Amino acid sequence: MSDVAPASASGIFASLSNRDYAMLWWSGLVAFLAVGMQILARGWLAIQLTDSNSSFALVLLAFGIGMVTVTPFGGVAADRFARRALILGSHLSLTFSALWLGIMVVLGLEEFWMLLLASLIQGASFAFMGPARMAMTGEVVERELLSNAISLTQLTVASTQTVGPALAGFLADTPNFGLAGVYLLSAGLTAVGTIPVLLLPTSRPERLEAHSPFEEIAEGVAYVARSPYLRVVVISTALMLLVAMPYLAFLPKYTESVFGVGALWLGVLQGANALGGTVTALQVARMRDNTQLWRLRITSLIVVAAGVAVLAITPNHLVALPVLFVLGGAATTFQTTNMSMSLLLSEPVYHGRVQSLVMISFSAQSLIAFPLGALADQIGLREMHGYMAAATVLVVVYSVLAGRQARRLTQAARSQAQVASGSS
Repeated sequence: MSDVAPASASGIFASLSNRDYAMLWWSGLVAFLAVGMQILARGWLAIQLTDSNSSFALVLLAFGIGMVTVTPFGGVAADRFARRALILGSHLSLTFSALWLGIMVVLGLEEFWMLLLASLIQGASFAFMGPARMAMTGEVVERELLSNAISLTQLTVASTQTVGPALAGFLADTPNFGLAGVYLLSAGLTAVGTIPVLLLPTSRPERLEAHSPFEEIAEGVAYVARSPYLRVVVISTALMLLVAMPYLAFLPKYTESVFGVGALWLGVLQGANALGGTVTALQVARMRDNTQLWRLRITSLIVVAAGVAVLAITPNHLVALPVLFVLGGAATTFQTTNMSMSLLLSEPVYHGRVQSLVMISFSAQSLIAFPLGALADQIGLREMHGYMAAATVLVVVYSVLAGRQARRLTQAARSQAQVASGSS
């Protein structure tokens, strides 16, 4: 099949003409809005309860532990069971965890351990939902429109993270609403997002011979290891998320201690970051030539490194707005191209497990945020961002060099296959 979409597929929202993908997209739009609201709520509640960089990083650590320990099994489940059931179960888990925490805040019984437990549950929920959603996208959307579909998925993530934090910041400062109302509203939105999930197909994915979950995890890792381009995509994604993306984890404390502003501005800053992602996702959705994905991901990674470096010297919250806008756009482009390439480069029977490996990188981002947060308490937030930018430059160098090697290996494999075919 050609890497360029047919002429009949046109427009930014071409993938939404697919009924199954449209249901998946609408469910994500509502659920991700709720998640976007909780990004601010978690950070602000953690700061209120402990007043520490490392405390919010610990909340992210709990989220990361839930994802790291469960995501490999979520990938296996996405390749073995009905993906609709996995998505539905994840939505319900997210609903009840937010509802419980909201009720505790209403009653004035909230404690830091509750925030940790809710984050752990939500991390485990995403560990099942993420691979299932991406694998289902590869199942219901034709190959020529995969990049478009993933761009539109990223559009829902970025746009709702524009509206979600800004809305949560406004509501958190609203009398008689506050953080309790933010959590309860988030729970209600996630529940509404389950309705389109019920309209998704119930078919089980085609798969290879069943083994134990651990054996299937090992098969997925081995599959990525012997695929040159896929291996570079997974490793560089992990490195980028570890050394660059923690800037989002530090934003609540950065807003309070460095910029000296409150929850409303935190929502605005997070919204600017997500708005950049929204605008970029719309532009990437126009692309139909999948051969440009590699170059686009390298370019976006360079911009991420520059953005984190500039953020380290940004004087105030007003100047930070355009910086976070550009940074959010570059980060979204990097994530979109990675997800597209991981689906395009892998066989359908491995989609769930490959996506789980990509998602482990996201959870590792939450894990490393804790030690980085503790280090930031010692050396300062600005200095921490400077070191993160320098490390991201090294990731750029690795991506370029490893990508060239992957191209040579791929070309050599093709030449050998042609020789073998000719001799037979």
